[in-house]
Amino acid sequence: MKPPLLTALEPYYGFSHFTGVSMPAKRVVQGKQWIIEMHHDGERHALLRRIQPLIGPEFSSSGRLDWDEAVDCCRWEGVTCSVAGRRREAAAGGRRVVSLSLPGVGIAGAVDAAVLAPFTALEKLDLSGNQITSFSAANRSDMVVGAVLNNLTALTELHLAGNEITTTGWISNLTSLQVIDMSSNKVHELNGICGLHQLKYLSLGFNMIQGVINPCLGKLQYLVYLDMGSNFLTGEIGQYLLSNLTQVEEVHLGDNNLTGTFDFSSLANNSELHSIVLSNNCKLEIETELVRWTPLFQLEYLNLSNSIVNKRSNGIIPTFLSAQVSLSGIDLSICSLQGRIPSWMLLYNVSLGFLLLRGNSMDFLDTGNLGANVTSSMEVLDLSDNRISMKMPYNFGSLFPYLKYLDMSSNMLNGGVPSLAEAASSLQFLDLSFNMLNGEISPELIGNASILTSLLLSHNDLTGPMPPFHWSLGQLTHLSVENNQLSGRLPPLLTNCTNLENLNVRNNRLSGVIPVGLLSFEKLGALLLGGNQFHGVIPWDICLNNHIHFIDLSNNWFSGCLYSVFWSELPMNSEDDPFGNITQRRQTYVEFTTKGESLTYMGMPLELMIGIDLSMNRLSGPIPSSVGFLLQLKSLNLSHNKLVGSIPDTFMYLHEMESMDLSHNHLNGSVPVELANLSFLSFFSVAYNNLSGEIPFESQFCTLNGTAFEGNENLCGEIVDKICPMNSNCSHDSDDEMHQLLSTDTMDTPLIYWSFVAGSFAIGFWGIIALLIWNTAFRSRLCSFMDGCMSKMGWFLVP
Repeated sequence: MKPPLLTALEPYYGFSHFTGVSMPAKRVVQGKQWIIEMHHDGERHALLRRIQPLIGPEFSSSGRLDWDEAVDCCRWEGVTCSVAGRRREAAAGGRRVVSLSLPGVGIAGAVDAAVLAPFTALEKLDLSGNQITSFSAANRSDMVVGAVLNNLTALTELHLAGNEITTTGWISNLTSLQVIDMSSNKVHELNGICGLHQLKYLSLGFNMIQGVINPCLGKLQYLVYLDMGSNFLTGEIGQYLLSNLTQVEEVHLGDNNLTGTFDFSSLANNSELHSIVLSNNCKLEIETELVRWTPLFQLEYLNLSNSIVNKRSNGIIPTFLSAQVSLSGIDLSICSLQGRIPSWMLLYNVSLGFLLLRGNSMDFLDTGNLGANVTSSMEVLDLSDNRISMKMPYNFGSLFPYLKYLDMSSNMLNGGVPSLAEAASSLQFLDLSFNMLNGEISPELIGNASILTSLLLSHNDLTGPMPPFHWSLGQLTHLSVENNQLSGRLPPLLTNCTNLENLNVRNNRLSGVIPVGLLSFEKLGALLLGGNQFHGVIPWDICLNNHIHFIDLSNNWFSGCLYSVFWSELPMNSEDDPFGNITQRRQTYVEFTTKGESLTYMGMPLELMIGIDLSMNRLSGPIPSSVGFLLQLKSLNLSHNKLVGSIPDTFMYLHEMESMDLSHNHLNGSVPVELANLSFLSFFSVAYNNLSGEIPFESQFCTLNGTAFEGNENLCGEIVDKICPMNSNCSHDSDDEMHQLLSTDTMDTPLIYWSFVAGSFAIGFWGIIALLIWNTAFRSRLCSFMDGCMSKMGWFLVP
């Protein structure tokens, strides 16, 4: 799906191109026999023996270019011959090849210029979309190549876009050329082009041309189309470079590094000029008000975006535009403009289809002097990222009844949101976010719109119930009302938005139970309900959304268990691209809290990110082990709940995990050592739980600090600077098992007891006997001691 802005602008973009007219040869049938019309034998031979071998084998073998030798070469694909019957062709020996069109057929490398020499009547050569690096002549210089091609005097069109050609010197002798398209090559100089004074069309965009613009281009007096955009041009635009091109109609010098000051009044006499692009030269100063001047041209398209316009004139919108009655599109985005947007710019140019003034400092939209019956034919209006401070006109919808795209986000609009019902039949995109709008959203905001695809009203001060109301929004893909004061329940009519891809109602005052079936959108990529007062159980059917990538239900009052069926049905382990249809839109982004901070995802990161945030609710029960099988999950936040049990061992399979927050729960058990091997894990927290045991200090866990584990008194290890007991690495099950073993009466059995007693007595008795026998002094002291004791007790020893 194309971005909505580009889709809306599509009718207004595009430049006219010169194209050759091919005249296919006519087949003549006589009976059942083909009559091969006369042709130049040398050209036929060159096509078969010189041109066809250049074509890549995948194209020739596939039959895409089926050059049957039994068929007139003028009927071959890509070959166009001159009209039969002309005297010149008859004198030349038959019909001549006037057009050779072989785009994207695998021709690669250096092409010998001699293969083209036989085609002296050639008027158009198209070799675009190949991989040609150069045209050579036995490894000679560009001058020699030019001499080889010197006889191509009839050649007027040369199409070589999308190759790898670096030089232009070999073109210098093709003096009849009127059209050169060498865009998307590697060209870095213009030496061979400066002398081609018959040129009308020159396309050199997307090359590697550096330095200042070659002033020789100002001498190409017949030039009608000039494109040198997306190169590496620097310096100023020469004073007479464009003013000398009196017949020029379209000029494209955007996406370069041009600097200096360009006086737009120097183009006053370029009466044929109708399109000019100087965009994305961020240091180029463009002045339109230095002198009084009246242009002879009538522009159809003007693009000066991302340059500096009227720096010396207080950044006013160019006044010469008030007399440009043929304009279909204006892009003055990011041009340092300021002041009022005049009414003539919006409403008095009946052909103006789009106006882009994004990223300036405009402060007011002048609609006060408009008559009641004045309307604009404008379809695209982008005034975002300015300083417009006013109430939106109550009759805005009637002023712009044909609007398809309206973006006035990031301003200072105040008051209520006006009715746009008059534009309901055409309006597809509406963005009024990041303003100061207040009051309730009128049920008549968009009437009965049925083609609206994006409704963005976030970051205002809107109150009352949430849309949609009675609207028919079957095409709606993006609904965002984040950061308002909306209240009440989710509207039942949400079920009609079957194409919804992004639903963002965060940070309002919405409440109630979410009924099953309300949010089961098959294409939903982001479900953002955080920061409200929803309660009850989480509806299990959101897991049926085949493309869900972001779930934010944080900071609500959800309760109950995390049922396994919810997690097992989530399709986050698929390889589908859930944001394939919305990634390209400039306005599509998702703010998601991960890694401890709020990050904004858009473009490719949005496409790759997968996250779940259920934090700050009242969820209870264990964490289902099926969470570990969401193989592409990159962010998981279950913090600030009442979860119990252990961390599932299946978390070891979350190899894409970058951020995991399980803090502020009632989890117990140990920290699985396998979590340290999740190589992308950069943020991890299990703080304030009841975990115990030693924290693994390896792999990714070596990058963490103690705050990730604080509030768990029984955790130990190097990360928290706490020495673990000897058996601290054992699980609670192992500790209980050892305690049970030691508390049994195994050592109190009779056999063990009496064996111990007898052994002790034997060791003591025989130990004393041995000491008395072998130690005389000890025996004498012992006997004296015993005699003394007996004497004191009155006992006498009888000899």
